[in-house]
Amino acid sequence: MVFAVNNINIKVSNEFILEEINMPISEATRRRIIRTLREEDISWSGSLNDVDFLSRIYDLDQLPSHDPRYDNAKGDIRQHTINNPGDWDSYWIFEDERFNLLHCSEDKFLRFLCEMIHPKVRPDTKEAQNLLKMFNEQLSPEGYQIAGKTTAFGNKRYEPTGILPSTLSSLEQVKDIAEKLNSEYLQKEIVRMTNAIESDPELAIGTAKEFVETICKTILKERKISFKSDEDLQKLVFMTIDETKPVSASAPDKKTEGIIRRIVGDMNDLTRCIAELRNLHGTGHGKDMHVITLEPRHAAFAVNAATALVLFLYQSYEKVQNQKK
Repeated sequence: MVFAVNNINIKVSNEFILEEINMPISEATRRRIIRTLREEDISWSGSLNDVDFLSRIYDLDQLPSHDPRYDNAKGDIRQHTINNPGDWDSYWIFEDERFNLLHCSEDKFLRFLCEMIHPKVRPDTKEAQNLLKMFNEQLSPEGYQIAGKTTAFGNKRYEPTGILPSTLSSLEQVKDIAEKLNSEYLQKEIVRMTNAIESDPELAIGTAKEFVETICKTILKERKISFKSDEDLQKLVFMTIDETKPVSASAPDKKTEGIIRRIVGDMNDLTRCIAELRNLHGTGHGKDMHVITLEPRHAAFAVNAATALVLFLYQSYEKVQNQKK
């Protein structure tokens, strides 16, 4: 999808918004990066196994298997890289057409590189910095650089410069939450939402609703608050707000406190809208055969709304938890 902003064509992808200024990353540059990894014997998956690393970027359950014994890429990759680690070459990923890293879009290739130096993947800071330097030396002639940034939670992340983040920034902060809660399921929902915005807006919208539901149930369980297994989303959010008390008692004045209370009150409306949008256009409900499919921009809007809500609820939960200590 392409639209114009200030006479610059902007292409919306499921990872980044790229300015279309003819900056392809050539196959030659990609091969030079891969060759350096081989020569220096650097593991692309770092401290993670191949399945755990790739699950941060791809929904492996939805990708095909090369091995007829397995239904999807996850089983295939696990068998040949973890159960039998010598089956495949250590750098198999760069030749596998399912990931197509030699010819995929620039945003997907850059995202792969950024994940390679993520602190969870590569906790050795010196090694990560050496890789970053090598990446930037190779990418510079192509018009790209990778830069470090600090999230709202104080964690280090990497993203390309010359590429403006779309939903990525808020989703990266939400990844921090998944890591803090050590939740593989939350991580998978984040990957599914991100990858589906452009390719499957209905799935992105459906997952956005499920994502809010998951974080609410997780917080309520941590706070030992009981709820029905089939509780509706709006009630779950209300219960989470009631438990985490996000309106600060230390607001500077009554007027400010009132404004914050109105914003928090409107969160229930936001929740209801996300749920209704999912019922009409998301996955998980049968729909009229003539229903109009929404565009990726609508899916991105729903995902951004869900992530903003999740960030606020979790930050409120963290504050309540810290007050207990």
